[in-house]
Amino acid sequence: MVEFAREILSAAASAGRILDGRDRFNLDRLEREFSSPAALEDPGERYDRPLVDLEENPVRLEADIDLSVAPEKPFFDDRWWVFGLSNLSAKLHVGEWFTYDVRYRLTYTNERDEWQHKMKPSPRETSWHGLASLYERAYLVFGWKPIVLYWGRDYEDWGPNDAGNLIVSKTAGSFDKFGGRLSFRGLRLSFFHSYLSVEDPQRTLSAHRLEFDVRDLTIGVAETAIYTGRGIDPVYLLPLSAFYANQFNERGDDNILWSIDAKYRARRGLVLFGSLLIDDFQFERDGTAPDKLGFDAGARVAWGGRLPTTFEIKYRYVDIYTYTHRDSLKYYLAGRGDSAGGDPPLGAIEGPDTDRLDVQADCFVRPDVTVTALFSLRRRGEGNDFRKHVGGLDPSPPFPSGEVERTTAFGLGLLWELRGDSSVEVGVEHAVVGNKSHVRGDDDESTMFRASLTWDL
Repeated sequence: MVEFAREILSAAASAGRILDGRDRFNLDRLEREFSSPAALEDPGERYDRPLVDLEENPVRLEADIDLSVAPEKPFFDDRWWVFGLSNLSAKLHVGEWFTYDVRYRLTYTNERDEWQHKMKPSPRETSWHGLASLYERAYLVFGWKPIVLYWGRDYEDWGPNDAGNLIVSKTAGSFDKFGGRLSFRGLRLSFFHSYLSVEDPQRTLSAHRLEFDVRDLTIGVAETAIYTGRGIDPVYLLPLSAFYANQFNERGDDNILWSIDAKYRARRGLVLFGSLLIDDFQFERDGTAPDKLGFDAGARVAWGGRLPTTFEIKYRYVDIYTYTHRDSLKYYLAGRGDSAGGDPPLGAIEGPDTDRLDVQADCFVRPDVTVTALFSLRRRGEGNDFRKHVGGLDPSPPFPSGEVERTTAFGLGLLWELRGDSSVEVGVEHAVVGNKSHVRGDDDESTMFRASLTWDL
């Protein structure tokens, strides 16, 4: 992060632009956290300073904690929930090369529904009378100039979107993995080998990605493979191997996905982006099996002045049968691969047989205050249940398929960023749903409220 911060600050300085209040706020925060000599010498001078800072050269320990209270009324629920949350984090640095990073999340709320004693709010959590802990991340990282190697649990998100990309998304949760990154003359190669489930069924995800810049265009190419029952596979582990070719030459019927994405800085303040996901593509077409595709396309524009604003519009399409496979254990899902049990997709959180249009505007009324307006349209076909294609069925039914659930939503939010990671946030969103749960004529609407107060100690 120190190197990234220096590159960003250097680029901003060389551009010679007159920065608006929000840009100055972000750059000042970045410099005070990662770049200024005072911050590098003394973590107590950082923007988000740690609660504990102990050093005995070459070892340094940092620890931090925050506390949050978050009342919320979900969609289609007349009850209010009040969540108490806390993130406990620590970093252990050994010299300039090794870092151990760990974070736990504690959540407490009303003891009811999935939060009752011994119930599971998520596949990784068990409630103890409304209290649950999430082992969110813990990894050991070794960094030496262009090479970074890591082992442990952390998030990944590959693609041009800020979050929630098609092939690897952090909405899937953190991955238990080992992997690395290599930067070499404008090329960036990333790879990891992840254990989705170590118990029966044993499920493994391998992934690699190559990213490079051509002037103002950034292009990324990625490939992933899910397989079962054989632990570490050296063919998939090596980042320069071709998963798809080796699967047909040497391996079995694994679930392999490809993606290609691009981000183009068309002019100052305007970015165009898009990505294409290929779950399966038939070279010898006989009309009996589907091509399974998904794509994103969008634009983001930002302008400064007295009232800096960012506007983004994005469309996403994911076809039916995408992310599935002939073998259900190789479905493109996290954990044990059980969508009914709460295991999310490894890619687009919406899943297959869906499309959506999102429009969002962020207005920075003050450098530390953001007002957000959003609008979205979503369609969800009956194939959203991760059904696999069966021989004899139409491989390309009308999209979205069956009785389509349609949702229109719009909302407003406000975020006030305080010192460090402290913040105040409120939001309201209204949704109108047609053919709810794919039942013709079952139309409904609901309003969701949320708020949070976070105090970073």
